[in-house]
Amino acid sequence: MESHQQNSRLGRMSNTQGPMAANQINHLSTFSKSWWQFWLTVLLLGVFFAWINSLTVTADLERNGVAFESWHPYVWEFSSMMVLFCLYFAVYVLTTKAPLVHRDWPKNLAIHLLASLLFSVVHVVFMVWLRQGVYGLMGAQYDFGQWGVEFWYEYRKDVVTYFVFVLILTAYMHYLHRKSPPPAVDKPIQIKNKQGVFYLQPTDVITVESGGNYVYFHTEERVLSMRGTMAEVEASLSQCEFLRVHRSYIVNLAHRLALQKNATESTELVLKNGKVVPVSKKYRPALIAALEQHSLPAVD
Repeated sequence: MESHQQNSRLGRMSNTQGPMAANQINHLSTFSKSWWQFWLTVLLLGVFFAWINSLTVTADLERNGVAFESWHPYVWEFSSMMVLFCLYFAVYVLTTKAPLVHRDWPKNLAIHLLASLLFSVVHVVFMVWLRQGVYGLMGAQYDFGQWGVEFWYEYRKDVVTYFVFVLILTAYMHYLHRKSPPPAVDKPIQIKNKQGVFYLQPTDVITVESGGNYVYFHTEERVLSMRGTMAEVEASLSQCEFLRVHRSYIVNLAHRLALQKNATESTELVLKNGKVVPVSKKYRPALIAALEQHSLPAVD
């Protein structure tokens, strides 16, 4: 009777795109502004089409002389719309895990066909449950009819709704992907000293430490010194995965392991190579925020 076709400075990062480069908007994040706008649009369109369908059903019933209460069509349409909208989030998750535009598209298509059946079952069950609840509150009784017959009637519409929404999601994800800026590429770090000019890949640097008028770049294999200040180094590494944790330490968060407290209750950052770096109170909040983004466990 109703139609179901309605249509910080620190962020998420990889080893090649660090927290200081993460001020670029990640359009593909589920909770980005682009996706909030998408879901709000889907909701508003759902409400709009449910309202239009309610008016259409009302007119059809009156024209055919069918006895009904004025609120019936609205309960039918809006109960369906609300359940569909909730299910769309599950469709979104599955579409990200089994995209149709993929080399394994036959397998993913089969997954979506099975998912559309479950989609319809859940839609019908909760739709009927909502209708029965509203009818009960109004002192009436809702009869869905013969489940076997009615379900396949609903499934024919739901499978179309399901795949139309999958296609909309696929097109929107493709649009956001093309709209997103290309990932930042870390430039080699240039280090000049009396021995010459050296170039280090940012991913190879574990820590930068200060000592007098010099800063020292620590890697797994060597330590290179350069005359300069930590402020200058911090500014030069603003597009890399580095964070100042102490007045004398800048750390590459790609090499972090855990955050802990020592015997004096001071905070320390444990690195993968076993090195322990002190963390000052001034830089601790920014570090904790960064580690939460990395889902880093603390060490007791």
